[in-house]
Amino acid sequence: MLALLGTASWAAVTALDYRDTLERSEDDARQAAILFDSHARGVLDASIDLLEQIAGRMDGRGLKSWTERGLPEAMAVERNGRIALLGADGSLRYGSTVAFAEPETSDGLSLLVRPLPPGDEHGILPAFGHMAGQPAILFARRIHTAAGVFDGAVLVAVPVSALNPVLNAFGDGMARSVGLYRPDGIRLAGIGVPSLGPLPRLDDGTIRVDANWTGTGKASVIGVKRMADLPILSAVTIPRSAVLEPWYIRMERGLVVVVAGVAALAGLSMLGAASLRREALARQALTEANAQLELANAQLEERVEERTAALSTLNLKLSRALEEKERANQAKGRFLSAANHDLRQPFQALRLFHHILMERLAETRDRNIAEKMGEALDAGEKLLHALLEVATLDAGVVRPQLADVPVSAVFEELLAEFRSMAAEKGLTLRAMPTRMVIRTDRTLLTRMLGDLLRNAIRFTDKGRVTIGCRRHGRWLRIEVWDTGTGIPAEQLDNIFEDFVQLGNPERDRRQGLGLGLAKVRRKAALLGHAVEVRSLQGRGSVFAINVPVVGTERLPAQAPVQDPDPVQAGDRLILVVEDDPIQRDAVRLLLESWDYRVIAAIDGESALALFGGANGGDRLDSPIPDLIVSDFRLPGRLTGVQTVAAVGERLDRLVPGLILTGDTAPERIREAVATGCRLLHKPVSPDELRDAIAAILSERPGSRAAEGGEQALENESAA
Repeated sequence: MLALLGTASWAAVTALDYRDTLERSEDDARQAAILFDSHARGVLDASIDLLEQIAGRMDGRGLKSWTERGLPEAMAVERNGRIALLGADGSLRYGSTVAFAEPETSDGLSLLVRPLPPGDEHGILPAFGHMAGQPAILFARRIHTAAGVFDGAVLVAVPVSALNPVLNAFGDGMARSVGLYRPDGIRLAGIGVPSLGPLPRLDDGTIRVDANWTGTGKASVIGVKRMADLPILSAVTIPRSAVLEPWYIRMERGLVVVVAGVAALAGLSMLGAASLRREALARQALTEANAQLELANAQLEERVEERTAALSTLNLKLSRALEEKERANQAKGRFLSAANHDLRQPFQALRLFHHILMERLAETRDRNIAEKMGEALDAGEKLLHALLEVATLDAGVVRPQLADVPVSAVFEELLAEFRSMAAEKGLTLRAMPTRMVIRTDRTLLTRMLGDLLRNAIRFTDKGRVTIGCRRHGRWLRIEVWDTGTGIPAEQLDNIFEDFVQLGNPERDRRQGLGLGLAKVRRKAALLGHAVEVRSLQGRGSVFAINVPVVGTERLPAQAPVQDPDPVQAGDRLILVVEDDPIQRDAVRLLLESWDYRVIAAIDGESALALFGGANGGDRLDSPIPDLIVSDFRLPGRLTGVQTVAAVGERLDRLVPGLILTGDTAPERIREAVATGCRLLHKPVSPDELRDAIAAILSERPGSRAAEGGEQALENESAA
C-alpha cells in the first residue's frame, strides 16, 4: 500500500514538474521573442524611416520624379549602397545591384506584383537577397504614377551584418535559435530553420507561443511576435529536448529514490512475514527510523533558522553597504572639491609668475626656454581641467541648469571659437541657419558640441566641417559632419571610452588626451540627450545629439551698445586679499606691472584694519580702493565675498569685488552672485585677469551686479 502511495505521489509530482517546465519554457520563449523583436526593430527603424521618406515623396509621381525633383537625403545615404530603384519590369533603374533569394524570382518581379496580405496595407514588402554583393534584408515599397499605375519600387537594404550582434546575443543555433521571418514563414535573417511553414495570421504587435511546434522536424517551443507596423515576425525556438533535459534528470533521480524506498519496504515486509520472532526487531527498527526522522526534522528546522539568520545578516550587510556607498559618494565629492581647489592654486601662481617672467626676459634664448615652460604649463592645465571635469561628472555633483536656448546662439558661439582653428588647416567651417529653440543646459551643450567640432577639425585634412540640425517630431537632431578619415566600424563603441585615441599609439598630447568623447558621453547622460555616430572610412563621420524642441525663436530688437569709458591704470588702487604668500606676491607683481597701485592683506580682518576701527576710526585718512581682488577661502571668520561686503560697509560706499578661487562648488558661486562680485576660477590667465579688471573698473555700479551674476551663473553651470 505504501509503495503504491509513494509511486502515485512521485508520478503526480513528476507530472506537475513536467507541466511547470513547459510553462516556464513558454514564458522564456515569449520574453525572448519580445526582447529580440524590440532590439531588431531598433536596428531596422532607420532604414524603414528612410524607405517611407523616399517612397512618400515619389509615390503619386512615379520614378520620373527621381530625376526631376531629386532626393538629397537619399543621395547622402545612397553612397553606402543601401538604396535601389526598380522599374515595373523588375529592372534596376538606380543604385547597387540587387539579387533576390528564393522563393522570389531572380529579378524580384513576383515580390513586387504579388497581392498584399490582409492587414498589411502599409505596403512594405520584405525579402532576403543581396545588394552590392552583400547579404541583406530588402524592404520594398511600390511606386505609382499620378494615374495610379504601378511604376516600380524603392528598395532599402539592411545588411545582415547589422543584425548579427542582436542575433548572437539572443541565439546560439543549438539550445536557442532566433530569426526574422516573413508572414509566409520565409526566413529573412537569423539562426535556425529557413522556413517556419504556414503560420496563423498575427496582428501588429501580437505574440504567439507554441510548446508543441514541429516545424524543424522535432518538437520545439516557439515564440513568434509580429512587429508593430511591419510584416515581419520575430521568432525564438527552443528544442523540447533541451527544455526537458533537466526534467528527465529529476525524473530519473526521483525514480531511483522511489525504487529504493519500495525495495526497503518490501524487505521489511518479507522479514516480518518470515518470522514473528523478528517482529520485535522490526518494531525496534521502526522506532529507530522514527527517531531518525525526528532528528532529521530537528536538523531541518535548525537549518531553516540558520538560513533565516543568514538572510537577516545579509540584509544588514546590504543596508550597511548602501550607507557606506553614500558616505563614499559624499567623501568623493569632498575630495573633488578639495582637489579642485588645492590643485588650481599652484597652477595659478605658476601662470602669473610665468607671465611676469616673459615680460622681463629680453634674450631670445631665454624667452624660448620660458615659452617651452609655458607650453608645458598649458599641457598640465589642460590635463588638470579634463581630469577634474571627468571626476566631477562621475561624482554626480554637477546639476544641469535647464533653460530654453536658441540654437542659432550656440552655433554663433561655436563658429567664433573654432573658425580660426579650421582656417589654420585650410578647412571650411559652416553652420546651417536655424531658428529652433531647445530645452537644455546651454553651457554643457556648447561644450559637448565644442568637443565634437574639435575632433572633427583635428581628424579632417581637407574638405569641410559642417554643423546643422534636423527636426524629428519633438526632438532636434544636432549633427556635426566632417570629410575626414572616418572611424572603423569595430571602434564606434570604443571611442567613447576614457583615454581612447585612434591613430595615436605614442600618446602625443598635441593630438588631445582621449577624454573629449568620454566627457560628451557623460554630459549627454546627465542631460538625457542621446548621442549617435555613424562613419565611413575614407569618407567622413557624423556625430549627432538629440535634444528636445520647445519652439522657434523670435528675432529680438537690437539694443544700442555703449562703449565703456577708458580706464587709466595709474590712478587706480587695488586691494589684494590672499593668505598664500606665493599667490599674493604673484598677483601684486602682475598688477604693479600693469601700473596699478596695490595694497595687500592676508585675510579679511587684516583688510578691514587698513580702513580704521570698527566705528570708523581713521576712515577718512585711509586709502579707498577702486577694486578688491580676493581669494574665496581665507583664514579667520570672513570669506573673500564677506570681506568685500565688510570693506564696503566700513567705507560707506560700494566697492566692486573680483573673487579668484579654485572652489567650483555651486554654493560658492551663488554666494558671489548674491553680493554682486565677479567670479573667476583658478587657474586664470593674465589676459583674462586684465580684461576682467578693466571691465569692472569701466562698469557703472548699477550694471555690475547684473553682469557679474550672469557670469557667475554660467560658471555654476560649468562647474
